[in-house]
Amino acid sequence: MGKRKRKQQPVLVLHRKSANRPEVKAAVKAVRSRGIDLKVRIPWNKKDKPRVVRELIAAGHQRLIAGGGDGTLNAIADALVRHAEHDECPTMGILPLGTANDLAHGLGLPCEDLDSCLYLAATGDAKPMDLGIMNGRHFINVASGGFGAQVTATTPQDVKRHLGGAAYTLNGLIKIWEMKPYRGSLHLPGQAPIEGSMVLMAVGNNRLAGGGFEVAPAADPADGLLDLMILTDSVITEPGPTLAELKDPLNPANTRLRYVQAPAFRIEAETPVHINLDGEPVVSKELNFSVLEHALNVVY
Repeated sequence: MGKRKRKQQPVLVLHRKSANRPEVKAAVKAVRSRGIDLKVRIPWNKKDKPRVVRELIAAGHQRLIAGGGDGTLNAIADALVRHAEHDECPTMGILPLGTANDLAHGLGLPCEDLDSCLYLAATGDAKPMDLGIMNGRHFINVASGGFGAQVTATTPQDVKRHLGGAAYTLNGLIKIWEMKPYRGSLHLPGQAPIEGSMVLMAVGNNRLAGGGFEVAPAADPADGLLDLMILTDSVITEPGPTLAELKDPLNPANTRLRYVQAPAFRIEAETPVHINLDGEPVVSKELNFSVLEHALNVVY
């Protein structure tokens, strides 16, 4: 069989709930008015996104724009890596339509100007970007774990609907009194296991998570490394000094906070750890992390 014909027409793969937002329609209209032949596809649900991406790849489209929150960006990135040949992986653009848009903000995209964001996604030059892997599952931004992820995963849906972001704060205040640290070990390449306790952690392919918090300040999405930040249980017994270290996480003198950059590592916990993987909840006792270097071509 010959190679498929490449199509330069950009395609916006749009989260269904965002399709009727006036500002999204206005952005599409604005980009088209500038002579861009932008196509729009709206998957029916989360499970339909990989099928839509497969069809667009098979049809030869060379630029797919993920329109949605970090979960949508994860789904599109995952489908691109799984279904495209690496040397012909289409360019991925980003139209940030989530609540926090941590990935887009971390990449420096003009998130408050959807017209400019969409035009850049449709026409801008792409840069290589890594993709994180945890237990065989991809993440494009941050995998956060421990107390914060547990609060997110266990806050009831009806409470979230009624209180919005305040629901997480209220649920967190209730749970912090019963918070028990995770005990386990960190396994880095070529080093002896590091035993200890953990209240929360973040593994960053990018810098931001949780609505703009810089959980991995040294993270570079194209350096072939993942940035691991672990906060020990000293936040319970010594909150003042621990918070001081949080303000300077890269300080090598820190004793309550650990910050590591590595292409791969493993965490083994005595009890299952709650993980938030680009917004998707996962629970596991063994966490195997690695990086897929330059897996994507992303406009940013």
